[in-house]
Amino acid sequence: LYAKAPLARERRYTAGTFSFNSGNGRCPTCGGNGFEHVEMQFLSDVYLRCPDCNGRRFRGEVLEVAIRGKSISDALELTVSGALAFFRDHAEVQQTLAPLADVGLEYLRLGQPVPTLSGGEAQRLKLAGHLATAAARPNSASRLTPHASLFLFDEPTTGLHFDDVAKLLRAFRQLIAAGNSLVVIEHNLDV
Repeated sequence: LYAKAPLARERRYTAGTFSFNSGNGRCPTCGGNGFEHVEMQFLSDVYLRCPDCNGRRFRGEVLEVAIRGKSISDALELTVSGALAFFRDHAEVQQTLAPLADVGLEYLRLGQPVPTLSGGEAQRLKLAGHLATAAARPNSASRLTPHASLFLFDEPTTGLHFDDVAKLLRAFRQLIAAGNSLVVIEHNLDV
């Protein structure tokens, strides 16, 4: 979407320009991390906000491109639920983010580094990816083809709030409806 903005087209930016993982749009000082890692010999390492991008991950000229007043850095600070509301008119964004909300990850920021996720959040992120794949299949007949998978979950509700358990069970039902099989090992009698 950002690459399609008028200013981005004028500057011939591509979608890769708006990726902090690679490309010419990311801050060259911090490599798109937003911070610099300083190793301390006998103390814990220190992470300092990048002095060039001020933690925003991108070059200044890339941040000038905006959609309804938000730069790509601002968009990456949105939570999943905030992004669903902000990009409500963009079906592709909705389709991509809805599975994250379906598994109870609506509070995560879009640009949150993966290493900061808990084990349960990382598992639900993977589950959301499978839900998105299942939703992308056009009809139920194609869902029952060799693309179906067997999922094995070991105590997936550990540490989850009751509301999140209900969301997880709805996600399980979506996987089953898509032609997949689930084996769930769980000690929670409500499940």
